Amino acid sequence: MCHPDKPFKVVGLSGAGGNVKRKDIISGILIAFGLVLTVTGFLKAEVRWENLGLAAVILGLVVATIKPSNLVKAETASLLLSGYHETMTNLLRGLSLEGNAVYLPPYGNLPKGGLFVPLREDFDLDPARLSEDEPFVTNVPTEKQMGLLLKPPGAELLEKFEEHLEGPVTSIAELEGAAGAVLKTLGLADRVYIEEGEETIKIIIQPQQCHFSEACTKVACPICSSILLGLTKATGNVITVGAIEKKDYGIEIMARKLGGIEKWM
Repeated sequence: MCHPDKPFKVVGLSGAGGNVKRKDIISGILIAFGLVLTVTGFLKAEVRWENLGLAAVILGLVVATIKPSNLVKAETASLLLSGYHETMTNLLRGLSLEGNAVYLPPYGNLPKGGLFVPLREDFDLDPARLSEDEPFVTNVPTEKQMGLLLKPPGAELLEKFEEHLEGPVTSIAELEGAAGAVLKTLGLADRVYIEEGEETIKIIIQPQQCHFSEACTKVACPICSSILLGLTKATGNVITVGAIEKKDYGIEIMARKLGGIEKWM
C-alpha cells in the first residue's frame, strides 16, 4: 500500500472505460489462473506450482488496485482494500481453514516473521517445520499442525514504522506512536490505540477507509496486519487473533499472547 507523490499512467490502454474493463479482465485471469495452479500444486504436492499460483494471485490483486486515470487519488486505499477482502474471503473459504490468524515474530526460519492460518481451530504449531518456501503446511505429523503460511500483508508498513522510529520496534508504546504517525501521514488511519493486558491485547484502529469481511480474523488487511505483526516484535510473543469487529469508533481487534517462539519448539 502506498501514498505516491507523483501521478502515474497505465501505459498502453486508452480511455477510462477501456482501462477498467481491460484491467478487470487481466486481474480476473491472473487470480483465476493462480488459484487453479495453487490448488493443483497442493493436490499434486508440487511446491513450485503452489508458489507460482500464489504469485499469480498476488499479481492479480496488484493489477486490480491500479486506478484507471492519470492521478492516483486518496480512494486508492478504498479500492485496494475492497478487492483484497473479496479475494481473500473467497480463497480462504475454498481452503476451509478453521483457525484464526497466528502472527509469528521473526526467528531463524522466518527472518521477517510470518502469518499462519491453521487448518483446525484447535491448532498446534511447530516453528521448526515452517519455511518461507512452503506456503501450504502439510508435511507435518498431525492435522492440527497443518495450515497456510503467508508473508504478513502489513510487513512493508511495519518497515515504515521502524523507519519512523529509526530502529526496530521494542515496545507497545513505540508501536502505537509510530503506527499512528505513519498511518495518518499516509492517509490510511486517523488513530491507533493499543491496550495490553496480562494475556490479551486490545487494538483500536480508526481507518480513513474501512472495508470489513469474514476473512479479517484469518488474514487481516495490510493496515490491521501491520499492527498485529508489530505486536510480535514489541512483545516477543506469538500473537493470535481472537476477534475483529467494526465499531462506531473504528475497528476493534482482540488479540492474545501465546508465548515466545521457544515455547513452541
